[in-house]
Amino acid sequence: MLEGQKTEEKESEKGTVKIGYVQWASAEASTHIVEEVLEEKMGYNVELSVLQTGGMYQATTDGEIDAFVCSWLPDTDKNYWEKHGDKLVELNNNYLHAQIGIVVPEYVTIDSIAEMKDHADKFDKRIVGIDPGAAQMIVIKDKTMPNYGIEDWDLEESSGPAMTAELGRSIKDKEWVAVTGWKPHWKWSKWDLKFLKDPDLTMGEGEYIKSMGRPNIKKDLPEVASFLETYQVTTEQLGSVMLAIQNGKDPKKAAEEFVKNNEEAVNKWIPNK
Repeated sequence: MLEGQKTEEKESEKGTVKIGYVQWASAEASTHIVEEVLEEKMGYNVELSVLQTGGMYQATTDGEIDAFVCSWLPDTDKNYWEKHGDKLVELNNNYLHAQIGIVVPEYVTIDSIAEMKDHADKFDKRIVGIDPGAAQMIVIKDKTMPNYGIEDWDLEESSGPAMTAELGRSIKDKEWVAVTGWKPHWKWSKWDLKFLKDPDLTMGEGEYIKSMGRPNIKKDLPEVASFLETYQVTTEQLGSVMLAIQNGKDPKKAAEEFVKNNEEAVNKWIPNK
């Protein structure tokens, strides 16, 4: 029990770190990796909060959340960044080469969003979306759909899990379906999919995922800030955790196994390791 008691004392001394995230597969996986490192490798208590995108930015600006690791820039979260960016602390790009867009199965015979309006009947004039507060939903509704003449289509509000469930059902029945999609995500490992080209770049040219901290995080939580300034995952690393979660593993357990199996990479993130 002595070792456990020491750990509890250490955690109590270091205090609690509050991390927010949106319920996207990539955000869930990345946040649980961060939680595992902070708790098991660095000795902090961690409290996680699932929030809408706007609420996550606001809570961090207000200091109710210490940090989050799922800021999609420069385009997806642009509106939230313009509102809150001058108050937040930029920590690191934790994932490079991210992408958002409208995704269809490979068997769909068009390759561009510009072609969608000519196949309205096959798509049933709908795009299966995610939570309405997601920045991607706002961009697609306000910019992409009007730009390509499909503003009268239905952008269905749902959630990440509901969207992938509908995608899977449609693929099973070989139906045409369009969904709001992004990389990184486990669906690319499960099905043959493609982004429809966005020739007018209504959703930007490419994204990165950034870690953000609340005001004064470097002063109040210097070790945590230093870790988040170093934390960065590859497609393979993040994908392994996302896929484990999708296959039914508890997110905390999936992150625990990742940290255990990637000790060399993890140790590079930890200050003074």
